[in-house]
Amino acid sequence: LALVGTLLALCLVLLAWSTDNRAASPIVGTHIPENFHGALEIGANMRYLKDSDHQLTIHSILNHPLNWSLVTRSSPNFGFTQAAYWFQVVLHNEADLAQEVLLELPIPFLDQVDLYRVRQGEILQTYTLGDTLPYTQRPIEHPNFVMPLRLEAGDNELYLRIASSGTVEAPLTVWSSLEFLQNASNVHLVEGLWGGMVLIMAIYNLMLFFSIRDQGYLYYAAFAFSFLLFQLSLSGYGFAYLWPESLRWNSHAIPTMIAMANMMAALLTLSFLNLKQTSPTGHKLMTAMAVLGGFLMAISFFAPYSLTIRAGALMTVLMSLIIPAMSFSAWYRGDHHARYFGIGWSVTLLGICLLGLNKFGLIPVNFLTNNAGNIGIVFMMALLSLALADRFNREREMRLNAQMAALESEKQLRLSQEEVLATKEEANQQLELKVRERTQTLQKALLDLEQANQRLELLSTTDALTTLFNRAYFESRVEIEFRRAQRHHRDLSIILCDVDFFKQINDMYGHKIGDACLRNFAIALKNKVIRSGDLIARYGGEEFIIMLVDTPLQDAEYIASALCEEVRNMSLEAKGKPLQITASFGVASLKQSLAGSAEDLIHRADMAMYQSKNTGRDRVTLWHKVKEQSL
Repeated sequence: LALVGTLLALCLVLLAWSTDNRAASPIVGTHIPENFHGALEIGANMRYLKDSDHQLTIHSILNHPLNWSLVTRSSPNFGFTQAAYWFQVVLHNEADLAQEVLLELPIPFLDQVDLYRVRQGEILQTYTLGDTLPYTQRPIEHPNFVMPLRLEAGDNELYLRIASSGTVEAPLTVWSSLEFLQNASNVHLVEGLWGGMVLIMAIYNLMLFFSIRDQGYLYYAAFAFSFLLFQLSLSGYGFAYLWPESLRWNSHAIPTMIAMANMMAALLTLSFLNLKQTSPTGHKLMTAMAVLGGFLMAISFFAPYSLTIRAGALMTVLMSLIIPAMSFSAWYRGDHHARYFGIGWSVTLLGICLLGLNKFGLIPVNFLTNNAGNIGIVFMMALLSLALADRFNREREMRLNAQMAALESEKQLRLSQEEVLATKEEANQQLELKVRERTQTLQKALLDLEQANQRLELLSTTDALTTLFNRAYFESRVEIEFRRAQRHHRDLSIILCDVDFFKQINDMYGHKIGDACLRNFAIALKNKVIRSGDLIARYGGEEFIIMLVDTPLQDAEYIASALCEEVRNMSLEAKGKPLQITASFGVASLKQSLAGSAEDLIHRADMAMYQSKNTGRDRVTLWHKVKEQSL
């Protein structure tokens, strides 16, 4: 098995390396066929320029002749570097008309990505991206950097500048929109399946730890969690879905998770191989690696990224050598549990090692090197499950042997029956005590689950910023109240309101002031609408909606006017100056509008609100007063 594992490792390395030994193509241009549908990898069809001092600009590049170099690999990868790199790409549109395409840069952890589309020396299109910028500023919200391009007929020059404290890579792909969406859907599915499987295994082993209190399961679960978060950070899914606004954490997530994964791997090895009793030297070495992992994890929050990512990658390579060696050594000493452990970690850490070598720029970017860690983790999980099953079987065998020995002792101690009965009674009492303890634990777990469900239900119906109900909850409630009002021939009124010039407030003062504006606006609404049956919700963006049950149009108009006055008098400061806030209101009632559905009633209130905006804002408009040309 050790020989097979070694041969497999060599094959993987040779396969990864062989994909990089192709000669660089002298072709600089990439041809986009007419009616383009599919994907084209630009690969080595580009030139690059190293900017060590970060002094070059797009204008200096366009106005001065420079010594560009051809890419010598199948895809540009310059490893860890402090320099910025410029890439020149020529896309030749073979169609007579312009074509819309997408350019994808599938390296989501780059700090700065600037793209310029140039034609005849004129800059026609510019994108400024990077993981140091908010995720919502991307032209297409995707874990990778995806930039829409309009390619005119003939040659279109692209200049791409990449600067990062980590690795610099530029495996560019040109996509048609439909194929990109299909490919993105498939990739999301695969990543979701892999992530779900790792998460389930982590939770399962965590539950095993709580059940049998074996620290090995805890370390294994922590390792799986940390590697999952590392992969989410590396692939951009973490920034896209988990922490899109946390730029500082995003800049530290990768080295932090690498360090945590290495620390947990060391602790798991210490526990599983029982190195403290079987190998004092190995115990000291693994303890030192665990301490080193914890140290790297601690300094990753304030040390330079370029230092922590290199240190983490180097530690990963060392661990990929040390853990299999210790595992096979333990197997040689007679620890049969270690055989699956050693083989699993060999392949797993080989995959992580390939990923590290990829990031150092020593091997190229391809499917194998980008997903080596994922493949290794899946392989390790299967083998580690075998290791756990093997250990369970051996422990069961030991328990059976112990039971046989106990029966033999019982035969020899028949004359001491009273003592045996007393011991048995004590054992029964202990068993009952354990049953009661487990029952209490289960009851507590059920109570915690019920509380968690209640919190989840609250989160699912509440808007996090304003603490008002969200749109989904409002729409479910308004349908119920609408049918009840129709059934009992009662009135139902809707007030729809919108903060005036909110986009200008956001643009001028920033999202923080904008959020404060929305929160204060929500407080003003809650201070005025206090009946238990009424409902206030954030309907979307700066739009809010109010449902007034058993309320005729005149009362609803009075409430809306009071709210308009309340908002007008609301005090808010921005940059040390008072900020005047107003809002536009639209009111519609069931009996007055004869709406056929709740959606119709809301739509009429919406039309009335837009009439308020069109006639000067900071006012209340009733639906029946809306002019015929605005209906």
